[in-house]
Amino acid sequence: MDGTIASKLLRLAGSFATHPEYIPRYLRDRAPARSSPLEIELPWISYAAIDFLEGYLKPDMTVYEYGSGGSTLFFASRVARVTSTEHEPLWYSRVQSKLQANSVTNANLQLVECDLSQTPDFENSPYVQSLRDTEADVILIDGLEDWSKYNLRPICFALAETQIKQGGIIILDDSWRYTHLRQKNSAVRVQVFESPGPARPGVTSTDVYFY
Repeated sequence: MDGTIASKLLRLAGSFATHPEYIPRYLRDRAPARSSPLEIELPWISYAAIDFLEGYLKPDMTVYEYGSGGSTLFFASRVARVTSTEHEPLWYSRVQSKLQANSVTNANLQLVECDLSQTPDFENSPYVQSLRDTEADVILIDGLEDWSKYNLRPICFALAETQIKQGGIIILDDSWRYTHLRQKNSAVRVQVFESPGPARPGVTSTDVYFY
């Protein structure tokens, strides 16, 4: 989250003071051998949101995610089907290798490269539109972040609202960047999960929109 180094440290200390259970997780997940959420098979979102998902996900659910990584393996071990759209070829290869090494068969990882310097209309880019023909119980918006010409995740969010199943949820990571969406949405309610997270240096927020 934004702020000076001092304010970030104070925010982190405050989170530990109210939720001391995060401390061992935070220290464990910052060890060199666990420096990537892909290695620890966790979403790169707040611990609070991860804990929510542990109780929310069901074996018959389908998940779609913009961006892939530890979240792909996390979802694949808990739901029926995961579809992940990844824009970065090297990261795609790493995730694909990890899925194969773990013998994951219920994850569809698709590479949809997106050269933003050559994308005049991001809303209609193959990356965003990869969700168009999919309905899901859970949609995670991670992956591509803001670029000079575009507010990227809100654009993905707008399409996700048309594709989420009734009773489903949209998860928006790094939501502190997009607080305006908490008032501008068609969700029944919004819940903010703010805490440290895996392999993160400080506190972040992850919003869950219920439909």
